[in-house]
Amino acid sequence: MQLTRTDLGNIIKYLDDAAKLYDALATLPMQKAVCRSHMIKQLTSKLKAKLNGKTGHH
Repeated sequence: MQLTRTDLGNIIKYLDDAAKLYDALATLPMQKAVCRSHMIKQLTSKLKAKLNGKTGHH
């Protein structure tokens, strides 16, 4: 199965929403929520770079 640009855009939107949810949970004493939010933001950053044609390889 091939991922389209639209698929990647939708994945990024869903992950951004998930990160916002974990950020809201992070106001409680939940280290797991803070870590998950951070990891999701790193993943979305990589996906956005891939979507924009920047692979990060030299």
